Amino acid sequence: MMFSVVTPSFNCGPFILENFRSVQSQGCGAEQLEHWVIDGGSTDGTVELLKKQPGIQWVSEKDHGLSDAVNKGIQRAQGDWIIWLNADDFLAPDAIRTFKEYLARHPSGRVFAGDCNYIRADGSVEQRVAGWDYNLNDLLGCETGINQPSTFVHREVYAKVGLLDVDSRYIMDYEWVVRAMHAYQCIPIPHVLACSRRRQGSITNVHLLEQFKGFLEQRRKYNRPYLSRAEFKIRFFIWTDFLRQNRWLRARVRAVKRLFGREPLHPI
Repeated sequence: MMFSVVTPSFNCGPFILENFRSVQSQGCGAEQLEHWVIDGGSTDGTVELLKKQPGIQWVSEKDHGLSDAVNKGIQRAQGDWIIWLNADDFLAPDAIRTFKEYLARHPSGRVFAGDCNYIRADGSVEQRVAGWDYNLNDLLGCETGINQPSTFVHREVYAKVGLLDVDSRYIMDYEWVVRAMHAYQCIPIPHVLACSRRRQGSITNVHLLEQFKGFLEQRRKYNRPYLSRAEFKIRFFIWTDFLRQNRWLRARVRAVKRLFGREPLHPI
C-alpha cells in the first residue's frame, strides 16, 4: 500500500516546512509514501526551501488556480491513496497509522473522512470538526463543510468520477465530493488526521460569499427544493453579506459572540 500526499503551494513559505515535517514524521519509507508539491511559481522563497528538502518531488510553474495544481499532483501520484494537503495545513502525527487501522476494518472503503483541527494564527486549536459521512442529503442541505485535509481518497475514485473542476475556484473540494458521493460512500474516522489554518488571505477567508453562491448553484444543479431550511440559510448568508463587509459592525458582533462563549470563526 502506498500513499501520495499532494500539496498545492503558492507563496506559503512561512508554513510549508511544518507541512513537510508532518508528512516526513508519519514513519513511512519511500516505498510507502511520496510527497508531491505543485508550486504555482512562488516568489517568497518557497522554491529555495523545496530545493533543500530531501525526498520531496516538486514542480514550480504557473497554473490555472488551486484546482489545476491539485489535479497536476493527482495525475503525477503513484499511490493507492491520495491525500490533498494544502501547503499551510499539516498531518496529525499518527494520521497514516490511524487510517490504516480503520481501513483494516473497512477494506472495501474508498473514501474516509477524519476529524480536523482548525488552528488560530497563534498555533492554538480554535475548533475540532468531526469527520462525517458526506451523505448527499446533508451535503446538498445544511452541511456544506468538508474536512478536506483529513479526507483520504483511493485513486480509483478519481479514475471513476474525474478530477477537480478547474472552473470551480471557491468550492472545488465540495463540488468534487458531491460528485463522488453519487458513486461512493464516505466512512468517518473519529480521530484527528490533519490540521488546517484559518488565516487572512486564504480562499476560505476572502471568498466566503462566492462559496455560498457556489453552494446555491450546486442545489440548482441537483434540483434541490427552493422551499427548505438549507435554501433559506444559504440565501440569508448571501443577502446579509453587505453587513459583514462593515468592519466596525463585524468587530462588534464578534465581541458579543465572545461574551457568550462563542469564539468567532475565520480571521477578521
